[in-house]
Amino acid sequence: MLPARNMTRVPLPLPVLRSAAPLVECTECALCCTYVAVGINPPTTPRLATDVLWYLYHEHIYVYVDEDGEWSVVFETRCRNLGSDRRCAVYADRPHICRGFDNRSCEVNAPAQGDLTFREPAEFLAWLEQRRPRLFARVEQGFVPSGLRSQPRTPRAVGRRGARRGRT
Repeated sequence: MLPARNMTRVPLPLPVLRSAAPLVECTECALCCTYVAVGINPPTTPRLATDVLWYLYHEHIYVYVDEDGEWSVVFETRCRNLGSDRRCAVYADRPHICRGFDNRSCEVNAPAQGDLTFREPAEFLAWLEQRRPRLFARVEQGFVPSGLRSQPRTPRAVGRRGARRGRT
């Protein structure tokens, strides 16, 4: 056996584990019952880019791009079966799509990273100009109203109100 040496003890910092935030229950939120999201094609051609503009010309509609690059048009509209208490009036007989929602992975409890939301045509045009300049030039030539052309555009697409959309 080797003789013990005087060793200096060095304190090692230990990582602090934070407890996860408590899950928001469906009956406290019901966000997923306040919109319908429909998948759309990404704007790779002037036709598809002007489709996005057309969606954004309408009230209570926005375009969302998730972290995987999937594009959706989102219609902000409350489900007819959602009660004032945030409970579903047809829960036992709810559609399959509703049964697929899980509050452990919903947009409130597991917000997306790297998603985009366009609520105004100018936001989308700024993004298009920055990310796809050749397509932007083609779209701007004949499909952008003069009122939008004269607006200074800055890319302001933002993550969706801290939330991730569910496909409904």
